[in-house]
Amino acid sequence: MPVLTDEQRALIGQESAPRDLPQPIDRIMALRWCEMVEDANPIYFDEAYARTTWLQGAIAPPTMLNTWGMTPVWPEARGERPRPRLELEGCTTTIATNAVEEYFVPLRYGDTITATSHISEISDEKTTRLGVGHFYTSVDTYRNQLGQVVGTHSFTLFTYRPHPTGDGA
Repeated sequence: MPVLTDEQRALIGQESAPRDLPQPIDRIMALRWCEMVEDANPIYFDEAYARTTWLQGAIAPPTMLNTWGMTPVWPEARGERPRPRLELEGCTTTIATNAVEEYFVPLRYGDTITATSHISEISDEKTTRLGVGHFYTSVDTYRNQLGQVVGTHSFTLFTYRPHPTGDGA
């Protein structure tokens, strides 16, 4: 059974060292992302329009928050794993179950961002149709070059040992 140790429970709340995101918030990357998801909001690219709003200028799409901090998918550029991961004996499979973002300060093109991560909670052992394991939530906190928290990304995973038959039996 994947039982949590005191050492694993002690991981809850331990914040990682800040890491710099790979590049400043970039207008071209935002444009490509907006084209891909068909988001034509003028607040992102029409500076004259954006100045007439409470934002007083163009902002990067808030929903790109986690995108800015993603590590490259190719191994030689990946480096350290930025998201804390819970390793449990016997748990060979992990799936994502939930993601929640909150936005506090608008991102501007050219902003530089740092991120910290921590595990915010680990469930008691759960038995699901997939297998036996634990849900755990990690939280990334993003700060701009002024030290302001611009947003958070909370990500819940289920790490588990699959049932032998794969059918929940």
